[in-house]
Amino acid sequence: MITTERLILRRFTPQDEEVYADILTKPNVYQFLGTGQGFTRDTVNRLIMTHESSWGHGLGTYAVIERESDKLIGHCGVRGLPCGRKEILYAYDECTWGKGYATEAGKAVLAAHSPRPLIAVSYPQNPASIAVIKKLGFRHVGQEEMFGKILESFILD
Repeated sequence: MITTERLILRRFTPQDEEVYADILTKPNVYQFLGTGQGFTRDTVNRLIMTHESSWGHGLGTYAVIERESDKLIGHCGVRGLPCGRKEILYAYDECTWGKGYATEAGKAVLAAHSPRPLIAVSYPQNPASIAVIKKLGFRHVGQEEMFGKILESFILD
């Protein structure tokens, strides 16, 4: 578990499934995740299991809890990709956007998980995410195809 000024980052529990599904099934949220396709409650359940099975070797994805409300607001972590690279990832409920939570949680995750190099990707149409990635110290290295899309690619050495 990691605690910041406004957030608690902890492992997912089965009790998180409903709220997490409510977040990830919102079109404004999922349009910038992976393939940009919608999530179902079943895929969200499998995603939680994937998050849980990926812990170790500097990897792990946290449930992000807003301390003031004790409410699950999204996820942030480091995961391994099939190609062997490691990626920082995050997603938040749209009602929390613009509050600096992505940057706050990202900094905490980077302090706790230090695999390098680490990549980050963002849809070009998501300037807020690109701004977060840059605030976390990643540098832009161009574009690459992932998830069948052309994404902006960043690296932290």
